[in-house]
Amino acid sequence: MNSDQKEYSGTVSQTVRPPRMANYELLRIVAMFMVVCLHYLSNADVLTRSGAPAGTVQVLANLFEALCIASVNVYVLITGYFLSKSGFRFGRILSLMLEILFYTLLIPLVLSLIGIPLYAGNAWQLWFYIFPVSMESYWFITAYVILYLLSPLLNAGIEKLSGRQLKLVIIGLLFFYCFMPSVSPVRLTFDRFGYDFGWFIVLYLIAGYIRKYGMTRIDSLRKGAILFAGSAAGIWAISLILHYIAYNYRSLQYYADVPFHYNFILCLTSASGLFFMFRNIRIREGMAAKLIRYCAPLTLGVYIIHENVDIRDRWLPSLTKFFGDVPQNGFMIFHMLICVLTVFVLCMAVDFIRSIFFAYVSRNMANTKLARKVDAIFGTKNRE
Repeated sequence: MNSDQKEYSGTVSQTVRPPRMANYELLRIVAMFMVVCLHYLSNADVLTRSGAPAGTVQVLANLFEALCIASVNVYVLITGYFLSKSGFRFGRILSLMLEILFYTLLIPLVLSLIGIPLYAGNAWQLWFYIFPVSMESYWFITAYVILYLLSPLLNAGIEKLSGRQLKLVIIGLLFFYCFMPSVSPVRLTFDRFGYDFGWFIVLYLIAGYIRKYGMTRIDSLRKGAILFAGSAAGIWAISLILHYIAYNYRSLQYYADVPFHYNFILCLTSASGLFFMFRNIRIREGMAAKLIRYCAPLTLGVYIIHENVDIRDRWLPSLTKFFGDVPQNGFMIFHMLICVLTVFVLCMAVDFIRSIFFAYVSRNMANTKLARKVDAIFGTKNRE
C-alpha cells in the first residue's frame, strides 16, 4: 500500500494508527494562512473595484489574492483525499459542533463582559450564536458538515463506479459548477461562486479520483509548482484586464470578480497544482514533522476564531492600532504578513488552550454512563 493511501484521519485506534503525513499537514497550515491573507485583503479594501482606478496597492493585492485564492479548494481536496477512504464516524461531526459552539457562545460572553457591543441585537441574530451551522455563521463549516454527512454515499459511488464512469460524472459536474460559471459574462442563478456544499462535492469526488486512480501527468513537485504558478499568474492577469475593461468602459463589471470565485477554472487548477506540490514533498521524521503534526489540527480554530461574527470585522482595525494603518504602497505586503502572522499565532494559542480543556473533559467523561450511551447511539469511538 502506498503511504498516501493510509488513512490518517482517525478510523483506527490511536495505538495502531499511523502518524499523520507531515506534508499534507503542512499544506493544511499553509492553506489556512492563505485564508487569513484573503480575509486581510478583503477587510483592508485594497483589491480592485470596478468604480475605482487600480494603483500599486491594488495590483499587489490582486497578485496575493491570486496566489491565495486556491486555499479553500485545497482544504477540501485534502479532506476528500483521505475521507474518501475512511469510514463514517458521527463523532467527528459531534466534536466539530462542540468546538464551534464553544467559540460561538464563549466569544460573545467574553466580549460583553469587557464592554464590547455584540452583533446580536435581536432574536434572529441570536440564532447565529446558537445554531451556527444552520445560520451559516461560518459558510465553510456549513458546507463541510453537509459534505461530511454525504460522504458515505460519495464514498460508495467512488468505490462502485469504474474509473471512466467516475471521470464522466466529474466532468458533468464540472460543466455546471465550474466551466459555465467561468465563462458566463452574467451571473448564473445556479452559481454560488463555490461557497456551498455542491462545489465541495465536486472537489471531494476529484480528490477521491486522485486517491484511487491518480493523475500521473501532473503528479510531481515540479509539474504541480508550474500548474500552481501558471494558474495564479493567469488569475492575476485576467483580473487586471477585466478591471481595466470594467473601469474604463463600464462593461463586464460582474465578470471582473469571477477570477476570484472558488469555482473559477483557474482557481481549481491552482488548487490542484498546490495539492500535487505538497503531495510530492517529503518531510523527514524529526522535530519539524512533529511540530507540523501538532500545529495543523489547531488551524481550524484559527478560522473559527478570527471569522467569528463578532470578530471578523474587528481584528484588522484592532491590529492597526499596533502596526499602523494599511499602507497605500508596496509596504502593504509587509503590513499584511505581520497582521496575518499575529492573528495566526494568537488564534492557535487560544485553540491550544481549548484543546487541552477538551482533552481534560474527554478523559474525565470517557467512562461515564452518558458517554457510553452517546457511543451506543452514534458510535463516536473508533472500532476498527
